[in-house]
Amino acid sequence: MNFERLVFVTSNLHKLREAEEVLGFRLAHRALDLEEIQSLSLEAVVHHKALSARAHIDGPVLVEDTALELQGMDGFPGPLIRWLLASVGPEGICTLADAFAERRAVVRCMACAADHSEELTGLGVVEGQIAAFPRGHNGFGWDSVFIPSAGQGKTYAEMETPEKNRISHRRLALEDLRRVLS
Repeated sequence: MNFERLVFVTSNLHKLREAEEVLGFRLAHRALDLEEIQSLSLEAVVHHKALSARAHIDGPVLVEDTALELQGMDGFPGPLIRWLLASVGPEGICTLADAFAERRAVVRCMACAADHSEELTGLGVVEGQIAAFPRGHNGFGWDSVFIPSAGQGKTYAEMETPEKNRISHRRLALEDLRRVLS
């Protein structure tokens, strides 16, 4: 499989732009609204996405998913972050973190390239912490509450796009997948 032949399946145009900036080229893209299984296993969510995408596209696909694991909550919400964010917003994530002495968080992104004969994955992991309150206006989703350890105290949303992309979980996952594909 070749990255440049993959069709990136996502309905999130922010993720598409970020992936293209990280990879340095435009990706073929399909905005399919795939059913997302509810699981605390990032691997299970990504595997199901790949199977669903392959059912709609004749050829190799690229899918990804991200988990935000709050250490004070033993890794919850993990891949369910989308639903937690929709329910309580970035402010609610900060409030949840306030309930625990531990504000550390880990972000895991898994990218998967799949065709009808194989499925290859790359993993990106970034450690950090949850901010006391949302900060910044760049990015999307929970970017305003996650402070990566390598981010000099800034949330992802306080960083300019090139700065975030140098240290992001998605970059690490795509680079890992690129190595696997080589």
